[in-house]
Amino acid sequence: MWILNNLMTSLTPLQEFPEQIKYGFIDSKFGRILLGTTPIQKSGKIIDAICVLYFVQMDDKKSLEQLHRRWPKVKLVADAKAIGEIRNILFEEKENAAVVDIALKGTDLQLAVWAELSKMAAGTTCTYAELADLVDRPKAVRAVASAVAKNEVSILIPCHRVVSKSGAIKYGWGAALKSSLLCYEENI
Repeated sequence: MWILNNLMTSLTPLQEFPEQIKYGFIDSKFGRILLGTTPIQKSGKIIDAICVLYFVQMDDKKSLEQLHRRWPKVKLVADAKAIGEIRNILFEEKENAAVVDIALKGTDLQLAVWAELSKMAAGTTCTYAELADLVDRPKAVRAVASAVAKNEVSILIPCHRVVSKSGAIKYGWGAALKSSLLCYEENI
């Protein structure tokens, strides 16, 4: 089971940190995932938007501790039903492409980097310098790299598609996982 290729994303910047994140765990082709959502207003309705998508590194408990460290003032609420609904959108084959809402809290540069990443097609990569050019900050390669590293919604904002000019494979979830993801995407 893996995320559908025909998904589209809609990014919504958060002005403030959310009061709560509903979370749950799902199993995937590339390992266990911690998924979190927060309510946002869109088209006059309150909807759940994904704000967290982490790969579980050690175990569920350690991943929840990491989530709490990154979002210290946010109430974390386990909600298997809400996460199950998002899981179905991400993984269940549908005739029409689904739009996945993503809620992001970041600086203007971070939001620009994440928006540019969300446009990258599966099977493509770019360097940090190329990404800096795409966001009109060619001299800010380190700041762009930092924004990539602070991405809270891996895969849907495909930070794994950014590669080092030197060829070094770096990824917050591990070099082996990044290599596997890139190989998979090259072959779909």
